Amino acid sequence: MKIAFVPGAADLVLRADPGMSEPYKLAFDGVLPEVWPVTGGVVVDFPRSFHVGDRRNGGEVVLDAAESWEVEVRGRASRVRADLRGLRLAGLDLQGGVEHVHLDLPEPHGRVPVRVAGGAVDLTFRRPAGVPVRLAVTGGSTRLTIGGRRFATARPRYVFTDPGFEEGGDRYDILVAGGTDALTLV
Repeated sequence: MKIAFVPGAADLVLRADPGMSEPYKLAFDGVLPEVWPVTGGVVVDFPRSFHVGDRRNGGEVVLDAAESWEVEVRGRASRVRADLRGLRLAGLDLQGGVEHVHLDLPEPHGRVPVRVAGGAVDLTFRRPAGVPVRLAVTGGSTRLTIGGRRFATARPRYVFTDPGFEEGGDRYDILVAGGTDALTLV
């Protein structure tokens, strides 16, 4: 299944629940989005009056952990906390830049693509212990932390690859298209 947030997401908590009787559950404060069921998923469509910076527009989205999910944000993502542990994540696509986004990733199944387009400020990925990852950042980076190692700066087109990533198996392939400030991979 796929869930898409347009034109962005702010003050959002996203989590998985293995005991759900429906594919997803949504609860929002402030400006309410329209929810469009589509073949194979759902679109959460915020009206034009929605502003990513308005803290009155928070919400929680719970996804059925029994389903395989692709998660997409089309537009800026701000102050998003996603605890996806327990979810079968098929892919994650954040388009339009991110700020203050913290992602607890689940155990991967095969190669799971994660794409962030538009740059990132204060972006944290927490992966399960022992899961290999490749992290590529096309723009320059400041305050980059990978597995406890800190880098004040990293050049454009920086690529970090864990041992075992190229061997296949279950892994994350993360691409950040743009620059970053305060990117953490744990």
